[in-house]
Amino acid sequence: TDHKCQIAYDTVWRGKQRALEEVYGKWEESFELLFRWKAEVMKRCPGSVVEIEVLEVDGQVYFHRFFCALKPCIDGFLEGCRPHLSIDATTLNGRWNGHLAAAVAVDGHNWMYPLAYGFIASENTDNWTWFMEQLKKAIGDPPLLAVCSDACKGLENAVKNVFPNAEQRECFYHLVRNFKKRFRGFGQIYPAARAYREDIFYDNIAKMVSESAEAVKWLQTNHKLLWYRCGFNPEIKCDYITSNIAESFNNWIRDHKDLPVADLADKIREMIMVLWNKRRNIAYRLPEGRILPAIMVQLKANTRGLGHLKIVPCSNWSAEVWDHSSRAERHIIKLHQRTCTCLEWQHTGKPCQHVLA
Repeated sequence: TDHKCQIAYDTVWRGKQRALEEVYGKWEESFELLFRWKAEVMKRCPGSVVEIEVLEVDGQVYFHRFFCALKPCIDGFLEGCRPHLSIDATTLNGRWNGHLAAAVAVDGHNWMYPLAYGFIASENTDNWTWFMEQLKKAIGDPPLLAVCSDACKGLENAVKNVFPNAEQRECFYHLVRNFKKRFRGFGQIYPAARAYREDIFYDNIAKMVSESAEAVKWLQTNHKLLWYRCGFNPEIKCDYITSNIAESFNNWIRDHKDLPVADLADKIREMIMVLWNKRRNIAYRLPEGRILPAIMVQLKANTRGLGHLKIVPCSNWSAEVWDHSSRAERHIIKLHQRTCTCLEWQHTGKPCQHVLA
């Protein structure tokens, strides 16, 4: 457009392919380079988990799947992150039409924390089971672990088989998208998913039943994983009802999905290094033993507009809080136990509005 000339699409495509080959080499060579890349990573970063699996068909060896969890990522997850993983896959754009799978955690700043990534030929139970088995090699079998995924049955079964004790959560966004294809209305599903208390959850479900018992029955039959906060384990301290952190990872690497596999694996490693360095520099400037500044900003913002709450003190560590907003409720606060009967503090680890009041 700038030079006022027209070029056929095929000409541009072939030119781009020649340029890519000059920069990155041929695709066939990239699969072989992946083995050299693994050897170099294991040499420079011992303790990492890097696995490559191939298939042999009629005497020919073909690339099948790949997994990588770098040692710093493993250590950081086990020592400093909440036991919550969001797992998803995105389609690659290069000549090999595989998928890039990723396991993503959440750090103390609620930022995306890449733990592991890999390449699989397709999203099925066998490939997901292999991916989860490699992930288990990296992080072991933690006593507390929540795994959030979309409605992919292959991934659901893989998590159940490899991490039988993990709390399996389902992305609420994908659930609602499937729900809307069959049923209209039912706005009660949103407050039901966000409720920390079971009584509020069941109140909203009861309203849905009164409108259509079929809709609730469909939910119970097709979405058996946890998609509502009141069912989450409070010890995990993560109340996310979507797999948005995995989607953030997919968006983070989207401009590189057309690279050959060896270059893509190395590009993600490089991006993780840069990300870690940036966060390390931030950490060095933070005062020790203090609440993170970003969390303090949230808490101070939440202290505004609490005029609807009345405090009835019991002691310097306990009180009764009357909520005169939408529903007349009373909540018991125990500061030394870090509990509130609204259960939000227990689930998130951050004081709710009753505690702040």
